[in-house]
Amino acid sequence: MMDERDLEIDDLINDLDKEYYSAHPTANSSYLTTHKSRDLKSLVRLWISERTCPDILPYAHDLLDTMLDRVREQVEVIEVNTTSGDAGGGAKLKLLFVETEVERVKFLVRGYLRARILKIDKYYMHILNNLDMQTRLSQSELRYAKRRGNQLKRYYDLRFLSSLPPSLQRLDDTAGGLQMVEMPDLNEVVFIRVLHDVPGEVDLGNDDKIELRTGNIYVLPYKVIRRHIDNGDVQLV
Repeated sequence: MMDERDLEIDDLINDLDKEYYSAHPTANSSYLTTHKSRDLKSLVRLWISERTCPDILPYAHDLLDTMLDRVREQVEVIEVNTTSGDAGGGAKLKLLFVETEVERVKFLVRGYLRARILKIDKYYMHILNNLDMQTRLSQSELRYAKRRGNQLKRYYDLRFLSSLPPSLQRLDDTAGGLQMVEMPDLNEVVFIRVLHDVPGEVDLGNDDKIELRTGNIYVLPYKVIRRHIDNGDVQLV
């Protein structure tokens, strides 16, 4: 819940936005205060979910595009008001708040992308062998995963693989029950908050079942609630 100081900061930022849009009628002024607050909260939840999820979640194309567009708009707001020559004490204070908001969004976006890159580094071979995993990545992330896979393969070939028999040169071998490809641990337990009642009961295995009710928090294996995370019924906390 936002406190009074948050509301004051938002009011100052919104006043500055209105001034900018009044002077630039062709700018995108449809981004209302409620939308900004909603999207910022969504970005925070997205960052938390990616950090706490053992798997890679689907890339949030629309939200990231929206927030980055918003950052570009706010940077333009700062530049316009800085160069307008009318930057008194009150205007400077408003600009400071806008810069703070920009840095807050950039921090969240960087944290979100960094969490995903760490998982791609760890599970790149699993990703390259799994089309479903590839659909969860952005095009830039997929290119990164492929480039990393090719670079490591060349490095291993140069160091030792080329000296081994061809039957032992595969990096994704599963012979003898040995799994060489590192994959996310879907049995890892996670904290979740239920956003919408889940119809029926969730099967936990071993004849154990549980009902997920709105507002409740549970600690459950990721694999049993994965699809409910994907469809938005529950969120990671």
